[in-house]
Amino acid sequence: MERDPGKSLTAAVAIPTYGRERVLVDTCRQVLALDPPADEVLVVDQTPQHEPETDAYLKEQSAANKLRWIRQSWPNLPAARNRALAETRCDVLIFVDDDVRLPTDFVEKHRRNYVDSAVCGVAGRVVPGAEVRQRTAWPPIMDHRFFPLGSTERQENVVTFRGCNHSLRTSFLRKIGGFDENYLGWAFREDSDVAIRCWKSGGVIVFDPEASLEHLAIPGGGCRLKRACQPLSEWKVSFPATYFAARHLFPTPWFWFDLLLGNVRRYVLRRDNVFHPYRLPWALASYCYSVALALSVILYPRSLESPDQAG
Repeated sequence: MERDPGKSLTAAVAIPTYGRERVLVDTCRQVLALDPPADEVLVVDQTPQHEPETDAYLKEQSAANKLRWIRQSWPNLPAARNRALAETRCDVLIFVDDDVRLPTDFVEKHRRNYVDSAVCGVAGRVVPGAEVRQRTAWPPIMDHRFFPLGSTERQENVVTFRGCNHSLRTSFLRKIGGFDENYLGWAFREDSDVAIRCWKSGGVIVFDPEASLEHLAIPGGGCRLKRACQPLSEWKVSFPATYFAARHLFPTPWFWFDLLLGNVRRYVLRRDNVFHPYRLPWALASYCYSVALALSVILYPRSLESPDQAG
């Protein structure tokens, strides 16, 4: 009987975290209870100071070599993912959020897809799933907007995944340069960016609905827009979306739609600005700055943020 090559692949689970306490501990306990287990568990922790109970738990599990507790002082989600990529010794790197519920065979559901050497990534099912239109005639580059990641139907060669449930072949991710750390602040679209770069580099991403988890979307911590707006400079709120559009959508009609309508509605005319009209001129000026900066980074590639410039 031939040995299944997928069984020889090692798999790590990476948990980037920021500002989470009890739910992070619950997530770690679930990951450590998986069967079969992950070969590595990496917690990339960007929280400046935890509550005593959380701190004690992470120290205890790290001392017992059950997980690797990696401290990173500046909050940047793509940088946290890249830190996991740099630290792992495994063939497959599975990323989950710090507020999820996992089935016990979660690792194996991801790992089995890599028997096919063409597969560079797996998009897992997320419950509850966002309401989006099924891709029909849309170009693959628009999968991030139209592919239903809550679907129960397996599909090959998609160009999207959710940051809270995806995996990547580490060798391929390193080949394409990892995650782009220019997705500042709340890091919107950094996952779609990697999916598109995998596709452009000839990799295959599989949507496997059996590689499923429940995303709890716990208030507090994390990097969703409503919370991220408070500590960020105004231009950083809109920059990730304008940078993504400039990098991947120009000069298609989607670029102009996002530039002139979609992003203006989402970032300039967002609720907290509309309810405080005196903010609107500054929000519009900041949005224009973010567009100009995004285009300049595309033309003259460089890193916008260092560890001394926390988002």
